[in-house]
Amino acid sequence: MNRIIIVILILPFIIFGCGKKNTGTRIPETSPVSAKIYNTPPGADPTVPAELGGAGFKGEGWQTNTSYKVHSNPDAVKGGGIVLSFGNFPATMALYGKGSATELNALINSLMYESLLSLDENRENYIPRLATHWQISSDGKSYRFRINPDARFADGQPVTSEDVIATYDLCSDSTILFPEINEVAGMFKRPEAESKYIVKFTAKIDSTSKNSERLFSGWRYFLHAAGAFKVYPAFYIRNLSGKEYNEKYRTRYIPGSGPYLFDTADIVKESSFVLRRRSDYWAEKEKFAKGLYNFDFIKIESVNDEMLRNEKFKKGEIDAIFVFRAAEWVEKMTGEEYDRGIILKRAVYNKPTQGPAGICINMRRKPLDDIRIRKALSYAYNRIQFNTKLFYNSYSYLNSFFPGSIYENKNNPQTGFNLDSAKNLLNEAGWAEKNSAGFLIKNGKILEFDLPFLKSQERYFTIYKEDLAKIGIKLNLKETDAATLGKLGLERNFQLIPVAWLNPDFPSPDALFSSDAADIPNSNNWSGIKDKVIDSLIVIYNSSEDINKRVQAIKQIDSIAVNYYQYVLGWYIPYVRIGFQNKFGYPEGIIDKNNSVFGLLSMWYYDREKAENYMQAKDNHEMILEKGETENKYWLSH
Repeated sequence: MNRIIIVILILPFIIFGCGKKNTGTRIPETSPVSAKIYNTPPGADPTVPAELGGAGFKGEGWQTNTSYKVHSNPDAVKGGGIVLSFGNFPATMALYGKGSATELNALINSLMYESLLSLDENRENYIPRLATHWQISSDGKSYRFRINPDARFADGQPVTSEDVIATYDLCSDSTILFPEINEVAGMFKRPEAESKYIVKFTAKIDSTSKNSERLFSGWRYFLHAAGAFKVYPAFYIRNLSGKEYNEKYRTRYIPGSGPYLFDTADIVKESSFVLRRRSDYWAEKEKFAKGLYNFDFIKIESVNDEMLRNEKFKKGEIDAIFVFRAAEWVEKMTGEEYDRGIILKRAVYNKPTQGPAGICINMRRKPLDDIRIRKALSYAYNRIQFNTKLFYNSYSYLNSFFPGSIYENKNNPQTGFNLDSAKNLLNEAGWAEKNSAGFLIKNGKILEFDLPFLKSQERYFTIYKEDLAKIGIKLNLKETDAATLGKLGLERNFQLIPVAWLNPDFPSPDALFSSDAADIPNSNNWSGIKDKVIDSLIVIYNSSEDINKRVQAIKQIDSIAVNYYQYVLGWYIPYVRIGFQNKFGYPEGIIDKNNSVFGLLSMWYYDREKAENYMQAKDNHEMILEKGETENKYWLSH
């Protein structure tokens, strides 16, 4: 998919600890489980020859990767469990289907199902998963994968090409009511099974579209073929329509090949359910799983009351919480528990996937088509005051559409607060005369703009309104909700609108900046930017198999886009704030480089020695635990 996801509100999640409320209880004993019902012999089917992926396959002429690194503690101890809390119980338990495009569903399914390949921690190189090797055709339009003959689903059945094809068929069915996966499946012809272990994808290019070849990107198609499809066993879904699938698997899971499984008996309706670690996970000894998947169980509860969650955390009934508000981090996360190291705070400077945030300017509307007006709007945005007075100096100022990533252009201009410069620009644009109220007028019209906003943004938009009034611009603030903001943006029915985009691991500049997207309804090019140089750079980005060339193309796009002043750029947080009870083990970076909840659940482990000390310290108020440094900058040098 070439979409960039809009993020209006980030919803926090909580991790509860296992064990009883009584701090003196012993560490709970747990164990993994098995759902195997088929005892398929290990290794490859002896009827499949080596040249077709069977035993003795050497991979000549194929690609693989054995030099990647796994961010984990190789000495992590398996056992114990945690409980993850999201606000709402999932509308469906299905991996694909209506209502499944949520962060919670993605988290669950990343632990239960696997794709053919995955990416390393830098999101630059492919590493084996269900497939050991891969090939890309010379024209970049066909992709072959050799499935690992040892791969098994939780029920014991082997993973084969037929499973990949059955998964594709399900994802292609529009009655599954999941347009995102329909869109990805639509990029390919139906996969071909060249053997039990070799499956081939071929890109489907629309020859009737004048832009099809220009926008074709072989590397992006390969990215989706390799990683977009979490493979289901064909035994459960073969010949099943999307509608039938939704009805049958809304409240139960199909056994996957991943390290965890699910049992409907563990569901407490609208309240909680449990994922349990497999005792017979096929990849337990594979390099990509070393030191990972350590908890015996992960319980997911629905707790909607934020105040209740915070109270539980302070009492020690919740193990970890990601903190999104600077005031909470500075003002509320203090006291004896923190002083004695019972609760730890960590600001992890990793490389989270972030996009531009601020105010998008609709350049289709006059006088916003004048860059001098757009620059003036940026000069009047007092980010320093916001950061100092409202955000405890927690944020960094944006001057890129790809902040904190390898694609960021470090030479972009940093627009500061300067009302004199703003006034001069407005005068140059012909806005010099003021009315009795102090607002600029031209041809009898006031220089005024409407800005819809969310309640949480009022504190700094009010300051912005006051500063704009000082230079003669009238700003009309109109409180609304997130759904309405999204609708206004997609319909281009705005002058100014607050946005916060979440960039994918691999940028999609055509979605945000291409001239074509400026005129396509419901695209992400809300500002209406059209630039021929950007369009040519997008072609280079989409067609180059060399990541270095792609990085350079995006950096140039970034520079051009920023200099259009199509956004009043805001700020971003360069780290992730976590508070947690001091009883877990984790690798040096604490969470993964890209800040996924999945990374935390897969990398952390229940440290029995820490847990024992933690329990003693809860009862002994003279006892102080090792706290370590609050700031963790491991990822800045890795």
